[in-house]
Amino acid sequence: MIVRNESENLAGALESFSPFADEIVIVDTGSSDGTKEIAASYTSRVYDFEWIEDFSAARNFAMSKASRSYQLWLDADDRITPENGRRIEELKLQFNGRKAFYFILEMHRPGSSPSCCLQLRCTPIIPELRFEGRVHEQIFPSVVRAGLEQVTTEIAVRHSGYVDEKTRMAKNRRNLAIMERERADGRDDGALHFFLAVTYAPLGMRQEAVVSMEKALERFEIEQSNPSLIPEGYLVLAKLAFEVEDYDRCTHYLSIVRSLVKGSPAHNFNMGIIYQRMGKHREALEVFREVSGQDYTPVIFATDPLPNPRELLLHMAYSWYCLDRHREALELINASAPQGIGACKSWEWMGTKAFIFGNVELAAVAFETAMRHGTLQPASWQHLAAVYKQKGFSRKAEECLLRAKGHDSSFPGNDAKSHKG
Repeated sequence: MIVRNESENLAGALESFSPFADEIVIVDTGSSDGTKEIAASYTSRVYDFEWIEDFSAARNFAMSKASRSYQLWLDADDRITPENGRRIEELKLQFNGRKAFYFILEMHRPGSSPSCCLQLRCTPIIPELRFEGRVHEQIFPSVVRAGLEQVTTEIAVRHSGYVDEKTRMAKNRRNLAIMERERADGRDDGALHFFLAVTYAPLGMRQEAVVSMEKALERFEIEQSNPSLIPEGYLVLAKLAFEVEDYDRCTHYLSIVRSLVKGSPAHNFNMGIIYQRMGKHREALEVFREVSGQDYTPVIFATDPLPNPRELLLHMAYSWYCLDRHREALELINASAPQGIGACKSWEWMGTKAFIFGNVELAAVAFETAMRHGTLQPASWQHLAAVYKQKGFSRKAEECLLRAKGHDSSFPGNDAKSHKG
């Protein structure tokens, strides 16, 4: 582990790691909050390393202090459950010096489902293996050069990460500064340009993101490296093109992704949402069908979990409705709420999606249909208020806002004709 000012996290982390760890090596990069004292209560192998804005240098220093045959790198905001700890104990039977192991990283944030990806976390300790890159450090390139067998496991690492947007943006700005200095010092490989692109994008630097991702894809082809990141790169370019309403370019990039990933459910679901946003509902239905009945499988780049089967039906129903194929849409909506159970929630879900996508007419119909089957949630009342306001029905908008605040109202929820002008 490499740590700095992790006194709030470290004890919990080490409690979860200690049962399976034969040795714990902790490298401190300049803590001032008691982190080292906590570390010393769990292991005698605590070392100092002057922070030089290089995560790989710190991780390689930590690996140099390990005395066992394999290493598992972890962070202070990682946790290993007892079940996964037992899986790690079983994994040790495969430690032969010629295998490297992927774990599943589960990134948890309050109020949302975890996103997941595969990370090469467990490798032999041999001279050929080194972390590379000052930030977004990777051991994968040296694993490939060493010719090690790469094995995917079902062992999960729970990662809490940065919980608020302000902290995440600060982290992005820090990482960007480090990578830009690294590029200025001469690094010019595909991985650097890829991570520059995915850091530029959330900071609103779209043109820089596009240029960096195009360079990344060029480098990947030349280097014959990181093949799993190529479809991710084109998907990022598709999203960036969509944001500037360059739908022809967006469609072009999506067609490339489709040719590369074939039946990957996570990629197909993400493409389906973009197609819907562009109004290309036939294409959306085609890729959503590639998701139906498929299990979620983590890939190298972090992706959100697939929707449950009920929600996928509703995503598809939305596209059928936008194609004026109401019978097909209703069949899927009914299938999502068998025997009428949950019909209110299905229509409310549809109304929320339509509202977010700017489809005011469908949002109104869906929310009003939901009211016939039950009671809307406060957020849905607020959405319906905004819909009515856009349609010029100020009184009904005010009544919806009263409902959202929990006040009584004479709003006739089952009057289908009440909003018609």
